[in-house]
Amino acid sequence: MVGNDIAEGHCGDVDLAGVKAIAVVDWPHAIHDGGGRAVFIVDPSVTEEQVECLSQIYTGSLGGDPWAILGSTFEVVGLERAPLSFEGEGIDQVMTAEGHGTATGRSLRNPVTNEKHEARIVLPEGFIWTEGNCGIGDFEVNAGGLSLAFTDTNWIGYDFDWSNS
Repeated sequence: MVGNDIAEGHCGDVDLAGVKAIAVVDWPHAIHDGGGRAVFIVDPSVTEEQVECLSQIYTGSLGGDPWAILGSTFEVVGLERAPLSFEGEGIDQVMTAEGHGTATGRSLRNPVTNEKHEARIVLPEGFIWTEGNCGIGDFEVNAGGLSLAFTDTNWIGYDFDWSNS
């Protein structure tokens, strides 16, 4: 599950500020091998015009990384509308798609003291993100024929500026 809570942005003349969307992508093997299936979940407040823009962005048809690369690795098999929420601070987040699933991220912890460990990965040439906060996540989602569940998996939180310019 990739959650997008768009603070500001646009696609052509379409304002995307305030749009919430979740991409649920299932790849059967390594991402670069392709063959993935994707379902996108958007908040009911997202207009048809905004959905069309998100479709173009997520499938890579407008260019710009990371979706110009990722979009060729999956087939879109569904679009769902459901209330979405993103709650929490920093790496400790809960992302919910009402009626479809929840993802929960939490900080890494010191095994002796249980104090939070702050861990970051910096990828100066990263194409999805360049600096990510690392944690542990769990998620369970059922949407558009995709049913996925993982516990104690990789959880990366990051702010981004994706552009095709």
